[in-house]
Amino acid sequence: MLEKFGSSAVFALNALEKNGFEGYLVGGSVRDYLMDLPLGDRDITTNAAPDEVRGVFSRFRVIDTGVRHGTVTVLIDGEPIEITTYRTESKYGDNRHPDSVSFSESFSDDVLRRDFTMNGIGISADGKIRDEVGGQKDIESGLIRAIGNPDDRFSEDALRILRAVRFASVLGFEIEENTEKAVLGKRELLKNISAERKRDELLKLLCGKSAEKILILYREIIAECIPEISCEFDFDQHNRHHIYDVYTHSVKALASAKNDANIRMALLLHDIGKPATAKYDEKGEMHFKCHAQKSFEIAKEILTRLRFSNAEKDEILTLIKYHDIPFMNEDMKTVSEKRVKRIVSKFGKDLSLKLLEVRRCDNLAQNPKYFLGEDFYSNCEKLIRKVSDGNECLTLKNLEMDGNDIKNLGFSGKEIGKVLNILLENVLDGTLQNNKEKLISFARTLKNKP
Repeated sequence: MLEKFGSSAVFALNALEKNGFEGYLVGGSVRDYLMDLPLGDRDITTNAAPDEVRGVFSRFRVIDTGVRHGTVTVLIDGEPIEITTYRTESKYGDNRHPDSVSFSESFSDDVLRRDFTMNGIGISADGKIRDEVGGQKDIESGLIRAIGNPDDRFSEDALRILRAVRFASVLGFEIEENTEKAVLGKRELLKNISAERKRDELLKLLCGKSAEKILILYREIIAECIPEISCEFDFDQHNRHHIYDVYTHSVKALASAKNDANIRMALLLHDIGKPATAKYDEKGEMHFKCHAQKSFEIAKEILTRLRFSNAEKDEILTLIKYHDIPFMNEDMKTVSEKRVKRIVSKFGKDLSLKLLEVRRCDNLAQNPKYFLGEDFYSNCEKLIRKVSDGNECLTLKNLEMDGNDIKNLGFSGKEIGKVLNILLENVLDGTLQNNKEKLISFARTLKNKP
């Protein structure tokens, strides 16, 4: 029955029992097992104290992961199994960590300190389920319910507020009424949670199957993590291209995107500069000149504060800054090969495909009258791949002449780079062949130009 948990976890449970101790698999892996989902980390809880756990696994490498809180990690066949002693906890002075813990002999004590009923179920080595908080029933009902008093659970650890909405997004569950009231009522405690923790939970939420619903229902929670986003709430765009307020538009765009965290984060923030740039024209229609640049600037501060890596930040900010980049001809209907070549030349294949996805989702979340159609985006994707994977000249290194050739024509200094870029621009436009003789001939015509 427990094969899905892996041989290392089963071995650990049996080893504890053979040495006279209790042991239960507990937490997220048990929840996912009962839901027939892929399992994450295997965590075990036991009445054995940390020193006793070390004794049971004396021939294995044991790491004191958090021994003060009763946790050690045993490496079995290279797999880390976290084993924690039953415990009770004192108050949480920082709304994140208990001031002190006391070890217990009781599984029941241990369960009562956990966050949600669905995470409070244990499974023993013989496959018997121990559920003292109604977790199985809540899983069957699709409910996220705090164990005990919700206000207490969230006051103890404010990260549980974000975990609740993240689980609702990822699992497609509802949040039980009293738990929901506490989630919203205690949301200001999120100020005590580290930026990294908020970032990680937020990204998981954005990639959940119910992200659209949860982001709309619990927008105040999102604003606790990203205060700047509240300017989008209920901000009517008064523009024929849009039928949603700025926040709803951004959420709907995000929800239609591929399950890529950077793309979804970019879509969440791509229009955050609109309220600051909004202006009416003489006909009463609202426009947002340079909003992409403003969104880029605001998003840069947000991503820096949330401790995104430089690589993540660079990609997300590029997607935001260029989210309006045109892939179409002037008729606004057909794919422009020239523009696609220029985009691939500037950004490369992978980032060009991500920009296209951002553009598609942004377009899809606008007035349906102005959606270019899935065929347009499919054709555009095919062209990006064709251009990228073929023998097209897309960068300076692909030109059939280099800086030395330009120098031999009498150019010097910054002129050399300038001429090379002019040649590449003309090759990308299709007005000049990437042929050395033709390139040299064209370069000569530039020699006497001011």
